[in-house]
Amino acid sequence: MTHSAASPLQRHPWVLRWAGLLTRGRHAGDASLACSDAMLARLPATVELRSADFAHGKAMAQRQAGEGVGDNRSPALAWQGLPPQATHWLLLCEDPDVPLAHAIAHALAWGPSSLNALPQGALNNGHAPAGVTLAMNGLGRRGYDGPRPLPGHGPHRYVFQLYALDAMPPPDLSREGELLPWLHAHALARGRLDGLYQRDWRGRTVVPSRP
Repeated sequence: MTHSAASPLQRHPWVLRWAGLLTRGRHAGDASLACSDAMLARLPATVELRSADFAHGKAMAQRQAGEGVGDNRSPALAWQGLPPQATHWLLLCEDPDVPLAHAIAHALAWGPSSLNALPQGALNNGHAPAGVTLAMNGLGRRGYDGPRPLPGHGPHRYVFQLYALDAMPPPDLSREGELLPWLHAHALARGRLDGLYQRDWRGRTVVPSRP
């Protein structure tokens, strides 16, 4: 599983199953998340980020899963607690459980502070509300790419991070480029919401049992 488009062989179900099982103990790790950056971790966590589609630390719906697994429909999100001096917000979603050296960005977007909610599908390319910019994600596409963890690899977390900003991000900002240095200079506060997704070794969505 790489940042570039996969070949037909790489997408073959049995190749994905073996990859998931062979790399089950490997993860990028929390240290590779943007919010684990030393400077960003010191920001006040005063932004409350929530979703009507899943609770923090709970499973995301199959409709939010990526192409070939679900409908690839971005979840509804809402937030409050931006500082009065904030002019914009930036939303980043990363998977730290992918078996690579670094977490993969599944979405990167920003918009004006006057907007404090996004309906389902608003992060999908071509459906962003007025004023919202959808940047390139870590899979080389613009907008949202939903969960598609390797079969049998175990549960993956999808860490939605919202940063309050004192300026509008430049149009070419990317996670693999100057995002962190830019946030060091312009981020005022932060919030976080974690969603979970898992597939069994056959590639079927694992539905958590109720407590």
